[in-house]
Amino acid sequence: MRTGSASGIQIAFLVFAVALLSVPLTIYVTSILETSGAKSDVIGRTIPFVIASIILIAFPPLRQQVSTELSRPILTGRGLELAIVALAKVAMLLGAFGAIALWTWMSQGGYALEQKMAYSATDELTRAFSPEVIWVQLVLGAIIAPVIEEIVFRGFLYRTWERRWGALPSAILVSLLFALYHPIFLSAFASSLLFICVLRRVGSLWGPIVVHGFSNAMVWYPFAGQFAKPPSTAALGDIGAWGLQLGCLLLAAVALPFYLTLAAREDVRERLDADHEVRLAPTMFLER
Repeated sequence: MRTGSASGIQIAFLVFAVALLSVPLTIYVTSILETSGAKSDVIGRTIPFVIASIILIAFPPLRQQVSTELSRPILTGRGLELAIVALAKVAMLLGAFGAIALWTWMSQGGYALEQKMAYSATDELTRAFSPEVIWVQLVLGAIIAPVIEEIVFRGFLYRTWERRWGALPSAILVSLLFALYHPIFLSAFASSLLFICVLRRVGSLWGPIVVHGFSNAMVWYPFAGQFAKPPSTAALGDIGAWGLQLGCLLLAAVALPFYLTLAAREDVRERLDADHEVRLAPTMFLER
């Protein structure tokens, strides 16, 4: 199997094959371990990444492609931009809660919003430090998932479709596929577009991996996650209580199109590869 010749359809099929395979495997594992509730959820979230990791490691061409992608350094001078985008991504996640609140309030009213966003009886801080949440959000969500998902979606799939159909169609298709793989469709779609922009702007897959992992870690409750909803003392059914989240939504609505425009102007990796070929040309000529 050569990743360079694999079509986008083949890669997309592989993504969903992993997802589908994980369902019966999760049922089998949880039945053997006799787990339920939060522990079953942890197993269900972990198994797809275990399968994907095995596939990426087991096939030498895939392993070589991963090594090549991860060997590309971030463009010098883009560190500050990467930090700003990572913080903006956290604001986007808070804005997603604002979007849900606004849509619920407009379509169903304040009472439905209050019921949907009500705090659970379990103390949020206590729950945040449970082994299950620490594994899902800080280990799986902030470390394992960003690496695997960026390799598959932005490293393999985006670059494959980009060569065939161009940057914009590829970005939309990859983002659609990525969103279907996640529970909150619009938030995942926008996130994927942002990750593609980061990839094009910094020239390395480590860019979207860093932004992806940092934002996933920050939504842990002791960090920015505590601002996903208004304080428990607020009237959750009052849309005015959602000012912070709606402000983040407005910021995302303005900043994402702006960043898309910047990323559309130039793919840094193409320029770096071209410069690399130019530097090698005199040496290759002398060797002949």
